[in-house]
Amino acid sequence: MLVTSKELVEKAKAGNYAVGAFNAINMESAQSIFAAAEEEKAPFILQITATTLSYTAPEELVAMIKALIKRASVPAALHLDHGRDYQTVLKFLRFGFSSVMIDGSLQADGKSPRTYEENIEVTRKAAEAAHLLGVSVEGEIGRLGQIGLEITAEDEALTRPEEAEKFIKDTGVDLLAVSIGTHHGLFKGKPVIRHDRIKEIAETIPTPLVMHGGTGVPDEDVRKAISLGIRKVNIDTEIRVAFIETMKEEIKKLEDEHKKADETEGIRKYDIRKILKPCRESAKKAIAVKMRLFGSSGKA
Repeated sequence: MLVTSKELVEKAKAGNYAVGAFNAINMESAQSIFAAAEEEKAPFILQITATTLSYTAPEELVAMIKALIKRASVPAALHLDHGRDYQTVLKFLRFGFSSVMIDGSLQADGKSPRTYEENIEVTRKAAEAAHLLGVSVEGEIGRLGQIGLEITAEDEALTRPEEAEKFIKDTGVDLLAVSIGTHHGLFKGKPVIRHDRIKEIAETIPTPLVMHGGTGVPDEDVRKAISLGIRKVNIDTEIRVAFIETMKEEIKKLEDEHKKADETEGIRKYDIRKILKPCRESAKKAIAVKMRLFGSSGKA
């Protein structure tokens, strides 16, 4: 059942839990997300980035995911993750996404920061287009750390409550991604989550808050963040790690089988499914753990 992210997070706000937003890059990762959600009876958000669609045939991947949503027994939102510009948002709206994120905090290169005024302009324009179609919109203010950097919350461009309040009024977004000490991807050191900043922002604006860079954040920090107002948590890297680490193990098993076959003059077998099925199962288990952590299990 396809719904908007706004619908899901508003229910999460009322129930004081968070909805997991999980990135899919191919059929197997998408299947892992749906399988976990069905087992946990959890609402969820499936996210796709623009770079993912450039990796494959967009129409085919989107059609497959929509077919999974149609037969799912739990509510799901189909969400654009980190759209960098207006044209990207329009592209995903044409694909029939029920939710989009316009990340106006960075330029289209994903590295150079935009000014606050530029962020307002691009976000408001995207929000207006999406709302005409009944699609929910996530914006971002502040800046997260990047992969491989060792930085602390004090070094971050943390989101300020008064700035968040003005941003919501000027753009009309339905969800707000805030910078509170998390980092994208794997990073060095332990994240320093600014729970005090989450509390201040949540007390200033009614808009549901989003935590990006959820990978590697200690469970106790996640629980506290949710209790203070985080309603959507993005998870991507942990899914990839579970998938790839299992793939490495399965390939090693295959290599051992081939070695044994060579020694006994047997036949080498090449069945990709034998490798991908355990990978899919590992990713599913990792996702299910997060759904339970977020408190969304049983909320479908």
